Amino acid sequence: MIDSHAHLDFPQYDSDRDEVILTGFVSGLEAVINIGTDLETSRRSLELAGRYEHICATVGIHPHDAQACPGDYLDQLRKMIKSDSGKKIVAIGEIGLDYHRDLSPRDIQRQVFSEQLGLAEELKLPVVVHIRESMADALQIIAESGVRSGVLHSFPGNIDEARRGIELGFFISFAGPITYPKSSRPEVAAAIPSSRILVETDSPYLTPQVFRGKRNRPENVKFVIAKLAEILAPYAFEDIERITSHNARRLFNLLMDNNGKIVYKIRRSLYINLTNRCTSNCHFCIRHGKSGGYVAGHYLFLKSEPSSSDVLAAIDKEKEYDEIVFCGLGEPTLRLEEMLKIAGILKKRQIPVRLNTNGHGSLINRIDLPRKLKGLVDRVSVSLDAQDPDIYVKLCRPDHGREAYEAVLIFIRGCVANGIATEASVVDLPEVDLESCRQIALSLGAAFRIRKFQPTSQ
Repeated sequence: MIDSHAHLDFPQYDSDRDEVILTGFVSGLEAVINIGTDLETSRRSLELAGRYEHICATVGIHPHDAQACPGDYLDQLRKMIKSDSGKKIVAIGEIGLDYHRDLSPRDIQRQVFSEQLGLAEELKLPVVVHIRESMADALQIIAESGVRSGVLHSFPGNIDEARRGIELGFFISFAGPITYPKSSRPEVAAAIPSSRILVETDSPYLTPQVFRGKRNRPENVKFVIAKLAEILAPYAFEDIERITSHNARRLFNLLMDNNGKIVYKIRRSLYINLTNRCTSNCHFCIRHGKSGGYVAGHYLFLKSEPSSSDVLAAIDKEKEYDEIVFCGLGEPTLRLEEMLKIAGILKKRQIPVRLNTNGHGSLINRIDLPRKLKGLVDRVSVSLDAQDPDIYVKLCRPDHGREAYEAVLIFIRGCVANGIATEASVVDLPEVDLESCRQIALSLGAAFRIRKFQPTSQ
């Protein structure tokens, strides 16, 4: 778990700070981002990060303190960031606007916010943004600043505002309030891509419902993760823990896992990653962007393609799954011989088998692939992805051009004819006519599913 926002330098921890920190890491925390709110707390945050390997710091001026900050505050922040210990500073924040308490005049809040966004742009650092009753102004200032990397901390807005923040390149962070009975945060979390969600405690504040009214602690981020798992079911706790930690590493440039996995688990399914190669180059694919190659927090770029014995050995190390899925980073049917061999062994073990494919398999291998799959694969999920060949070529950029779209339709029809439970899916992109795609899928005898677009540009 990564707590992406805490204030462990605050006086609420003066009597037991080390115990709180150590207990948090023993309880499963991987890292904590400790947040500065003025020059003093920024220095304390940096000092704390220097004492603990797995604590990182941010530095910045909170809107409450905007009026009181000295004229050279930007120089002082810049000096901290460029100091020898500044390598543990991962963002500028907590900055933003607070029109609820108005402890600083609004014009000064806006000025200091804009100036710090400028510093972030200069130093190429992400920002941690506080917004309270000031969403329109805050998003407008961000848009004008050119900063496209950051997090909207303990997000207080609605679905449309969250989507606007994501369009600007920001992550949306949830804290204890998502667990409150009357909270609107669950609706927001359900409507946005999991690839843009962070979790935090804002310790010592915003304690989850189970401990509401008490001092918060970083390990309580597990209650936020548990609530998100409930909201985003069938994702499990472990999935949300892995996804949000990966998102935090992306944003704050923390150490990433770069060992490509042969098999990986999501929910109750075990996925097989056979190849990096694909016959499509979809512009929305997870292969692209800063986080390219990661799926639900798993890194999938392979240094070499695994043999069937490698795959089976990796499967034998896993437990507690309901099905095995040929999917991975590339197109599984490019390695058809190995795929069919593994599927045959799995069927002898009476393990349900699914294939996730772009539907080019018959075209790639010049065979009637659905007939080959009969008896070996129980379910097939095919990426239909468009309502006609022109949109398909535009979005998916297949190696086989327009011919690929017709091949996808023939493949879906063939799987249905061979008694394989078949699903056609599309990504909810603006160019895709979802209802037309639904009708195409139904006309072919397949079920239909909409996949949520997961931004990867950050």
